Amino acid sequence: MPRPGPLRVLTGAVVAATLTWLGAWAAGAAEPPVGTPGDTGSGDSYYPAMGNGGYHVAHYDIDLTWRPLGRTVEARTVLTSRATKDLSSFNLELDGMQVESVHVDGAPAAYVRDGAELSVTPAQPVPDGTSFAVRVRYVGTPPVVVAEDGSSTGWIPTADGGTVLAEPTGAMAWFPVNNTPRDKATFDISVSVPNRLKAASNGALVRRDTGPKRTTWHWRERWPMAAYLATVSIGEYQMYRSSMANETSAGMPLLSFVDPRLGRAATARSQLPAVTSFLRRSFGPYPFDTSGMIVDNVRVGYALETQGRPVYPDAPPDWLIAHEMAHQWFGNSVTPRDWRDIWLNEGFATYSEWLWEAEKTGRPGVAQRNFDYYYGAHGAASPYWTLRPGDPGPENMFADQVYERGAMTLHALRTEVGTPAFFEILRAWVAENQHGSASTAEFVELAERVSGRQLDALFEAWLYTPSRPAL
Repeated sequence: MPRPGPLRVLTGAVVAATLTWLGAWAAGAAEPPVGTPGDTGSGDSYYPAMGNGGYHVAHYDIDLTWRPLGRTVEARTVLTSRATKDLSSFNLELDGMQVESVHVDGAPAAYVRDGAELSVTPAQPVPDGTSFAVRVRYVGTPPVVVAEDGSSTGWIPTADGGTVLAEPTGAMAWFPVNNTPRDKATFDISVSVPNRLKAASNGALVRRDTGPKRTTWHWRERWPMAAYLATVSIGEYQMYRSSMANETSAGMPLLSFVDPRLGRAATARSQLPAVTSFLRRSFGPYPFDTSGMIVDNVRVGYALETQGRPVYPDAPPDWLIAHEMAHQWFGNSVTPRDWRDIWLNEGFATYSEWLWEAEKTGRPGVAQRNFDYYYGAHGAASPYWTLRPGDPGPENMFADQVYERGAMTLHALRTEVGTPAFFEILRAWVAENQHGSASTAEFVELAERVSGRQLDALFEAWLYTPSRPAL
């Protein structure tokens, strides 16, 4: 929301345009200004000040030059958006770095920085329903963003470069963004680095332009992506190309980047097609055009399901591949509309680990065994049960219970409706919400529609009750 901050930056062109307009208005040649400011928050339960209203971003075009000396970037991002109201001004998020200029549809715009908020006032209001382009030029050192649970996100420096890990709000560390998972967009990402380095990102590698000293890597994600899933990873990588069959191609590209200090990740790379094929059979077609992995010596203590090409801090075991690849369906293609519903990501991915173990070992009872283990390991009086996976709070979004009790919720659903209906529900969830955002309430409604059963009590007990559910 608006707060007192630095003086608005007015370019000469904006001042001139404003004076001209005021003169015309005084002479009766123009109407008073139209439009109102866009909302300065998205209304998210956990991050209400993050994200903005009044417009929808359709596409981000990010052009970034990284310089090892000083670990700085020089960048230009163009957001192609559509106004959802008559806009006199609107907000973006950009943390750190210095804004050099802002243009709206080619005309200089006024802007104010207040922390991570970048408030933009175009020379003329943007009418409702109109597409408009915002170009922001900025420079500086991208920051690390500390999440509510204390984890490091944003632009994470590494010995040979840096890697972006942006869940939940770290995207603002490296480009101006409508920082909410409910506003997904397509991306073009171009990264210029010294020739000795490689720059990995999301989607398809469109081309590489190599000059005497620097190479620009051009990436394109043509499927809508939540901003927290966008990544750039710069380092002295070995790049590995292969392919696998999918629903639309006999040779879907697999492009992986591995820090040679961590080996070749040969086993993990060889397991990726088998894990992905199993998940396709379980949940439906793989949602994207490419896949692979980024294995980087980034010391954050977690992996992240960056869209199409997850980031791992070391060569991953097959259960972790299953977890991060399941996110391509649950979290990436179907994204929670509100961060409170994070179990729709982590509970589903954890349950996918159980499904993969059953497939790999040929023991169909794995999910029931794991359910029984977690249920029995924490007695009825244990504080484990007081954390509600359906509303864990921002500081506990990635607590064990969100993963484990979230997976137990799915197994309780499977037990209630039967295995055929359970997998029908999961496949319908993906198919009906593909490349969009959805909520727990919508999942419950779908489960009831497919199964023909009333399931409110089941989900209330497993997601929202701060005690151990009765079996």
